[in-house]
Amino acid sequence: MKKSYNRVKKEIFGVLGGMGPLASAEFLKTIYENNILGQREQQSPQVIVYSDPTFPDRTETLLGGDYKILLDNLISALYNLCELNVSKIVICCITSHYLLPQLPYELRDRIISLVDIIFKKILEQQKKHLLICSTGTHKLEIFQNHILWQFAQDYILLPDKNDQNLIHEMIYYLKVNGGYQKCIPILDSLQVKYNVQKMIAGCTEIHLLNKHLQVSIGKQKEQLFLDPLMVISEELWNISILQEYTDLPNNIAGFKFLSQIFSPEYFVNK
Repeated sequence: MKKSYNRVKKEIFGVLGGMGPLASAEFLKTIYENNILGQREQQSPQVIVYSDPTFPDRTETLLGGDYKILLDNLISALYNLCELNVSKIVICCITSHYLLPQLPYELRDRIISLVDIIFKKILEQQKKHLLICSTGTHKLEIFQNHILWQFAQDYILLPDKNDQNLIHEMIYYLKVNGGYQKCIPILDSLQVKYNVQKMIAGCTEIHLLNKHLQVSIGKQKEQLFLDPLMVISEELWNISILQEYTDLPNNIAGFKFLSQIFSPEYFVNK
């Protein structure tokens, strides 16, 4: 007689990648590095990665103002993931988060915003961070237009124009080459210039760099980057925790979180 097994249904986590492909592939690796050690592999998260490198360049397209094709491609890819029964989705491109408000509600409701995660962690830590992001994210003011910016702006430093151009070039170097050695002196000089100990991984390519630094300095030391992809990988064991990041500023949990950090007088004075 054929033996039957009761399989516990697990939530499936979706990743929209390919923007760029090295970063989203490394993110998948990070998920299993943080969720398989000491366990049976059968207990690891179920993850579906939809990697599409044919997306138009986000910085060029969004700054150009004509982004209908980009938006259509984004919506189509997200629906494809939803058809595979994923419960939550991470878009591995922070610049593309500019388009989140234009997504249909049923898609937006499944997305875990990397920007929301960054703001939540910034407000928890309350330490100064230098924002490392693409020129698209910088010029579109994705962080400055976030509803939590007024609470976090004292902890987020923006690089000047010349440094932003240098950072953008570094990001695109990582996209194509995946090399790290040329990036380390740039980070060192930025830390000194802006007098910060921490930086924001405001572009998913920085996850590649963050992983390299983890290996070189050791995981036991405090990490240079506030990396939202790393945060997700470490908390994916309980996907309900990640639910709190979904549309954080607009829900009751978000208000409770802010009220724990700031006094009532802060909200009145604002």
